[in-house]
Amino acid sequence: MRKFFLATALILAGLGLADQARATEKLRIGLIPIADTLLLRVADQDGFFAREGLEVELIPFQSAVEKDAAAVAGQLDGYFCELISVIVHRAAGVDFVAVATTSHTGPETRFFGLVTAPDYSAFSLDDLKGRGLAIARQSIVDFLADVFLEKAGRPADFMKRRDIRKIPVRLQMLLAGQVEAALFPEPLLSIAEQAGGRVLLDDRNLDMPLALVALAGPKATPANVRALRAALARAAEAINRDPAAYTGLMLEARLIPLKLAATYRPPASDLDKIPGRLPSRELFEAYVDYLIRTGVLSAPGSAGVRPPPTYAETVWPGEAE
Repeated sequence: MRKFFLATALILAGLGLADQARATEKLRIGLIPIADTLLLRVADQDGFFAREGLEVELIPFQSAVEKDAAAVAGQLDGYFCELISVIVHRAAGVDFVAVATTSHTGPETRFFGLVTAPDYSAFSLDDLKGRGLAIARQSIVDFLADVFLEKAGRPADFMKRRDIRKIPVRLQMLLAGQVEAALFPEPLLSIAEQAGGRVLLDDRNLDMPLALVALAGPKATPANVRALRAALARAAEAINRDPAAYTGLMLEARLIPLKLAATYRPPASDLDKIPGRLPSRELFEAYVDYLIRTGVLSAPGSAGVRPPPTYAETVWPGEAE
């Protein structure tokens, strides 16, 4: 009997050591203060990363520019992003790959939209023909402006785009009536709507992944990707069960303003799409075409210095639609 207990103790100790070994994988992941980062923050706060054998440190940045600079400098093992960032970094020789999705559009989930100024009398899209549209050039909002207008049967130059890169400035100008319309992510879209703006176009009919998590090449191992996705799936389930329970976290992280605390709820996650459905090859090619058209990348085979990366280099293999 004594031998039995000794053998059992050794087995349990071995299991404990194995658990400790799995828990030694460390990931420094860069974030910016927008609502789509909630899954990562909940996975950290509620211990889902640790449960999956990951030691994750979330590194806050005030802007995507700062976050991307840290990634390029090798200071991050991963970052929250959109596909444009990963494509541009890969083209510049920075080794990151998209491995998980944290937001995906759907019929019940609105993440981005085109909204009018509160006092501007535009009741339909045609009322905005030739008017100003505030966006950030060479970013996802500029890309989505193309997609929205194409879906609506309007040309890309239907509105005069104004490059206003800082989101708070863009919102202030819209609310002050200094621009007729703007394109925003949530919750800024809801802020503009509450102030009297009209949302004329949004992304609910697009069925596409938007926000992603990318890992540096050496960290994008099958074990890490599985663990990261499992933790994000747990976080998505927890938010779906009780979204109001995370209002405090969103306020603490400054993901929403205090005036939205009583009404704003994070959109439900479709667990068939989050975190495992990555951008399709077709969507990847659409981003690449956009980046070539706007001069960020050069066309394959041309004399440009930054040809685009391949789909296989940019998106985790075997998991995309």
